[in-house]
Amino acid sequence: MQLEIFGIRHHGPGSARSMLLALDRFAPDVVLIEGPPDAEALIPWVADASMQTPVAMLVYNPKNLSQASFLPFATFSPEWQAMRYGLECGVPIRFMDLPMGISFALKEESTVELFADETQRSQQVQNDPFRRMAALAGYSDPERWWDALVERQAPTDHTDTEDFIFPLLVDLMRALREDKNQNESPETLLREAHMRQTIRQAQKDGFQRIAVVCGAWHGPALADVAQIKASADAALLKGLKKVKTESTWIPWSYDRLATQSGYSAGIVAPGWYDILWENSAAPAAVWLTKAAQLLRTHDLPVSSAHVMEAARLANTLATLRQTALPGLEELREAAVTVLCEGSEKMLELIDRQLVIGDRLGAIPDAMIATPLKADFEQQVRSCRLEKSTQEKTLELDLREAAHLRKSQFLHRLSLLDLPWGKTAPVGSGKQGRFHENWQMKWLPDYEIRLIEAGVWGSTIAEAANKRARRKVQESEQLSELVRLLDIALKADLPAIVPDLLLKLRNLSALAQDVLLLADAILPLAEVLRYGNARQTNPGAIEALLDQMAPRVCIQLPAACIGINEDVAVDILKKIMAVNRAFGILQVPDYESLWAQTLLDIHHSEHSAALLSGACCRLSFDKKLLPADQSGDAMRYQLSKAQAPGIAAQWLDGFLHGSGLLLLHYPELWHILNEWVRTLPDDFFREILPVLRRTFSRFTPPERSKMLDLSKNEHPESSKKVVSEEDWNTERTEGIRAILNVILQ
Repeated sequence: MQLEIFGIRHHGPGSARSMLLALDRFAPDVVLIEGPPDAEALIPWVADASMQTPVAMLVYNPKNLSQASFLPFATFSPEWQAMRYGLECGVPIRFMDLPMGISFALKEESTVELFADETQRSQQVQNDPFRRMAALAGYSDPERWWDALVERQAPTDHTDTEDFIFPLLVDLMRALREDKNQNESPETLLREAHMRQTIRQAQKDGFQRIAVVCGAWHGPALADVAQIKASADAALLKGLKKVKTESTWIPWSYDRLATQSGYSAGIVAPGWYDILWENSAAPAAVWLTKAAQLLRTHDLPVSSAHVMEAARLANTLATLRQTALPGLEELREAAVTVLCEGSEKMLELIDRQLVIGDRLGAIPDAMIATPLKADFEQQVRSCRLEKSTQEKTLELDLREAAHLRKSQFLHRLSLLDLPWGKTAPVGSGKQGRFHENWQMKWLPDYEIRLIEAGVWGSTIAEAANKRARRKVQESEQLSELVRLLDIALKADLPAIVPDLLLKLRNLSALAQDVLLLADAILPLAEVLRYGNARQTNPGAIEALLDQMAPRVCIQLPAACIGINEDVAVDILKKIMAVNRAFGILQVPDYESLWAQTLLDIHHSEHSAALLSGACCRLSFDKKLLPADQSGDAMRYQLSKAQAPGIAAQWLDGFLHGSGLLLLHYPELWHILNEWVRTLPDDFFREILPVLRRTFSRFTPPERSKMLDLSKNEHPESSKKVVSEEDWNTERTEGIRAILNVILQ
């Protein structure tokens, strides 16, 4: 038997290219690849013309979908090229790693600690012998060392590089394993025992020239298969439990490859490696040309001369650092120096597009899929949505049937905990619920979530409906149920609305916390007010609001008493939300109750200062308080009798939202200006953060106008001249009576 070991550190074009050349020379009659035998049936799909990398093998336990493993591949992955080589040359291909069914069963056994936890993995990274090799070679991490040693080597078809690189790697790994401080993990020993058994089985099946593509670390353990007894490996693997697994191909993405590290998962720079694989003769020039094109789209003046000079600089740096080709460090430095003229601001954009890349793979339509997955793909095509790993904004106008269908589809996915799209604020020029903005970004992990969601139904609509019903049954929170009602209506799932409203009525009737009720008012009001965009029946929601609104108005003043500043800030948000809700509904009974609530909070001496000031402002806006009474309230709250901190809190609430009040009513400005002018220095420093927070919320034109007022203000102008007409005799007599009692 002739056995050839091709040890790979991670996915990379240099490793794949060297391996292909060595395979051609070795001419094996079977290729064994480090991969789970559970997924061996997926190998023939690699030759399908519609399979577009990056893709991943997904192996999962159908009875426990939390047990799932992804094996990603790019075009330049050695394993991917090994599979293509075998399929094109008619050479049998087998996976030889420990089956995932055994791995899943071992992880379920709480008494068996075969697989390292996060702490152990962190220690393994620190003790990684490859780090020592990289440090000896002058590199900061092993990935850069391997990249310079193998991936960036210039391609050669006639030298003997391919003849000695893999045997040398086996010898290097053997030395590292013998010098290793800690023993191999039980997981590694089991995997290597199974790999050796697979090699022996291939030999029994009559194969004489066996090629093994595996992780470099496993090379010595497999090369010495003849020196290790088969009975020892059989004893190690005997009695292992195994769960039934299923497998499929799923699309993957370059950014997902880049977020993972190590041989088993991915690479650091898939975008760069893709260019290195496709353009092996002059990858630096191609990369810099693409960088120049990218910068031009952002209106930066980058010429062909810039590209040539940057390529010259990158090659010079590579020569100085003794590497065959410029690497990512040299290219990034050249791009910043020449293309960006020393500015690193655009480097993030270059990294995202040309280092990581935005490629998303695709699988054949004929791949076996769950009914839910098939319905999902059909609706994606029907809605003309694009799976992109780059975040994009989707603007919808719900008055258009196609846009409404997209909105319903995305809301149904959110009910299935598949947040492909997340709602974003709508611009100020597009108010109401006829417009929606979504931030769209597809992640390959959503493929497993689609499999998980299959337990709820065969279509997206059916699954979303059943999932929502379960959430209604399990939830006991008013705010969560109101959110579910909102999403159910947007997702066009009217069948669950009656159950939702019934539970909302029951919970709201028993709810004792008025703040929970207040949280539910605005969403219900918006559903009711803008329901015609969704063809909603408003009767049940009106009945629910009739039950909740009076309770909120009656109980809210008591909730504003005896609270600290943080709680007051939270309640202020609820007050503003309820105020907006009643403004949307414009129901006279609600507005009357709410007006009395605002006045009660304002007049109560025990209300939090922030809330008292905010309710005073809202009362003024609603013309419940005239300007002179608002001025009296402001003068009282900012008088010397009040502590500066309390006064600042009241002012923060009073000016919440807009500073136009001070600009339109000079009397209020004079009161505020006089108060600030007469504050002692120590008190002023104490309340300055509150004042800055208050005025920072105003628009720049408002702040500019206030600055002009402050510059032109004189102390004398702020003093109010009292004439006889302004003198209130009745009030004076009342004060005189009190003074007589005190003086006597």
